[in-house]
Amino acid sequence: MIGLGALLSALFAASAVVPSCKKSAQDNTVSVLYAGSLATAMENGLGAAFSKATGHSYNGEAQGSLGAARMIHDHLRSPDVFISADPTVNETVLMGDKNENLVSWFVTMASSQLVLAYNPKSSFAEKFQAAAANTLPWYEVLQLPGVRFGRGDPTTDPKGYRTLFLFDLAGRHYQKPEIPRMLGEPLNPDQVFPEIVLLARVESGQFDAGFFYRHEVVAHHLPYVTLPPEINLGDPKLARLYAEATYKLPSGGQVAGAPIIFTITIPRTVSHPAAAEALVQFLLSSTKLLEGFGFGTVEHQVGGDREQVPASLRGLCPGTYKP
Repeated sequence: MIGLGALLSALFAASAVVPSCKKSAQDNTVSVLYAGSLATAMENGLGAAFSKATGHSYNGEAQGSLGAARMIHDHLRSPDVFISADPTVNETVLMGDKNENLVSWFVTMASSQLVLAYNPKSSFAEKFQAAAANTLPWYEVLQLPGVRFGRGDPTTDPKGYRTLFLFDLAGRHYQKPEIPRMLGEPLNPDQVFPEIVLLARVESGQFDAGFFYRHEVVAHHLPYVTLPPEINLGDPKLARLYAEATYKLPSGGQVAGAPIIFTITIPRTVSHPAAAEALVQFLLSSTKLLEGFGFGTVEHQVGGDREQVPASLRGLCPGTYKP
């Protein structure tokens, strides 16, 4: 695992390979609305490295991806760049005539997987360690009397409905239908919290464990249990299997399981296009740096209308995204 100090040094050293963009008084600061799980990576590394590389100022805000997209849709936020934890969020909330074509394209940026993170000082830490060593099933640890675990909100956060998918898939994978029932209702108030609140509860010891993306727990130095690829939504080769799990959103739409992919786009709300293009270019060119924060790599593919992608970015994303 890369220490934060070493990672920052690497980030700043790598900035020399990213060309600086000419800036003006009107086009210097980029505002970024991004998936909440990216908070540590963006605020404690990538944002500062971007500014050093380009001379543009950086201003970021973390929100659950689905909630963030709705804020853009409802004109409550007008970011220059939007980073989502799920391509579906762009497609269903921001793209098309019914959504005012607020987004016309996006690029796949990085991948991740779900893990079960735990507090190392929990009274159940040894049990979680055994689960991490594959000597005790993780779902049996969660069923021990007194264990408290949490998960994200499926109405605002893709990680929330992805956790529902994980338990659905786990019930089938282990041939134990009782596993999904461990969650209770999808919005069980004893388990469901906004992602930043949930992470704080696990770190403080209020919860013994929680379900997170791997890059989150790497950034926060939390120990975790790696889950089988058949259920962790981290293997693109298992996309068809993941799609067997579905969740109906309160809005009436339905989402299906899919490999976890983060996307980046410049919405129609952009006020600082040069700075926005510079940030997209920087992140798409920083694969090794993203890996240091615990992300997986993906081919940079374009979803939506390729012709609307700024010319300066097209060479970085030759592929075409297909769900």
